[in-house]
Amino acid sequence: MKVLLVQPPVRDFYDTDIRLQPIGLCYIKSALREHLPEVETLIRDYHAGHGRKTVPIPEELSYLKEYYPVADKSPFSTFHQYYHFGKSFDEIEAEINDIAPDLVGISSLFTPYYREALEIAERVKNRLNVPVVMGGPHVSEVPHEVLTLPSVDYVILGEGERPMVEFVRFLLGQVKVEDVPNLGYKRDNRLHFNPVMENYPIEELTIPDLGGLSEGPYQLAGKPLAFMITSRGCPHRCSFCSVHTTFGNNYRRRPVEDVIEEIKQRHREGRRVIDFEDDNLTFYKDEFKELCRRLIELFPERQMEFVAMNGISYMSLDNELLELMSQAGFTHLNLALVSSDKSVHETTKRPYSLNAYAKVVGKSFQLGLKIVSYQILGLPDESLPGMVRTLAFNSRLPVLLGASPFYLTPKSPIAIGMDLTGEDYIKARLTAMASDSDLFTRDDIYTLFITTRTINFLKGLDIDDDADINEILNKSWPDKRVNIGIELLRDIGRKGVLFFYTSKGKIQNKKFKTELFRHVIREAGHITCQNGRRIDVGSFFSA
Repeated sequence: MKVLLVQPPVRDFYDTDIRLQPIGLCYIKSALREHLPEVETLIRDYHAGHGRKTVPIPEELSYLKEYYPVADKSPFSTFHQYYHFGKSFDEIEAEINDIAPDLVGISSLFTPYYREALEIAERVKNRLNVPVVMGGPHVSEVPHEVLTLPSVDYVILGEGERPMVEFVRFLLGQVKVEDVPNLGYKRDNRLHFNPVMENYPIEELTIPDLGGLSEGPYQLAGKPLAFMITSRGCPHRCSFCSVHTTFGNNYRRRPVEDVIEEIKQRHREGRRVIDFEDDNLTFYKDEFKELCRRLIELFPERQMEFVAMNGISYMSLDNELLELMSQAGFTHLNLALVSSDKSVHETTKRPYSLNAYAKVVGKSFQLGLKIVSYQILGLPDESLPGMVRTLAFNSRLPVLLGASPFYLTPKSPIAIGMDLTGEDYIKARLTAMASDSDLFTRDDIYTLFITTRTINFLKGLDIDDDADINEILNKSWPDKRVNIGIELLRDIGRKGVLFFYTSKGKIQNKKFKTELFRHVIREAGHITCQNGRRIDVGSFFSA
């Protein structure tokens, strides 16, 4: 029997293919190899490493043409073209037909890209008379909707290793369909869903099989990268997160020794960067400290680099752990502040301590770690002044600002009771800026999003000493792109207008709200660069 596991392409205004190594499919491949060695399992990543092609913007997102109207070449640019990232559907269809699998499993990771997964399912059913099973977070969120579609024969809810093994056993005639955990199927024109059961114990899961995946697309600064997952689930219950729909409420962590063995294997395979993609990597501080100590012993010359692109909760960090992370080979730190507003954290049920956050930033900067702090723009019930305060607060710290416009995810606690539609699914991405309320508008979110880029531009300037914004704006810089940014900032300060910088000249950005930008700058007072130098922006609008 031949099983083909597929990661579909995605369509959006931008892409981070390095973040989408199909680690979940690799775990399933390993489970099938362990429990059913007679089954041949192939993985095809049709997303990463296959280039991009411009495609029309979906009708549901057509309103964004007002916000992304031209190809802006400035340092403050957002988006413009809508792309298909990955192999074309025609190429995918032809390749799957040539592979001639007996079963096709399709991963539907992210709700906004559910159509891409369904397109592959439809093409498989048009060419091959084989079953199609679909899994992933989107399926776990709306299983009935997915299974209703004629091109999908089966769905798997939750974690996929044990269900997929038992499902293949069913196809081989070894077990009954009713005995396959987490499986949804069709019978007599009705949908049936088997009980969701626990996966294999996390300590019994074999190392994910990355064989067959090209190293090319998965690199950081030219070094081959591998994803790593040391735990499943999250002990927190943030209202905007749907992770528990897939992983349940039981937070589990792999033994340190198992993680070390996997890292050793990745090193032998030639990987030199490990990206920990846990939803809560450092919750058990003592265990993570032990992992860091083992990594320091294993790679005393820092032969491996470690990152956590999915972000780390600052609440679980302390000075000792930060020092160990730095010694182990961490060079960057992604922190999820979300908001500096205490009431927002109480509403979203997210742990919070601004004092603890500031201490983590200070210690991380002292250790030379590059820090990105993520803020969600437009959380329900958050006020515009609250968002401004958070941006201003981080502006004064030596961190880069990572701003993400809020979007609703099906089955997240905050979405309970909402009747989300296919249009809502397409808008469930940060580029959609889909959230607005009585407290703020889409123009506000757009302006704050661009504001983070202007602040990050200033934070990235190579200055040797503290400076006033007048010195910065009146100086000639050797880098052409920096001079473009300086020119546009002068326009905001003197003319009150932000321009797009295009090949045809400067074009006014009519959606940018200068007064809101002014409010953030005034609230900040000064901006701290990544190197710790300060830029006094109090006189910005008289510069």
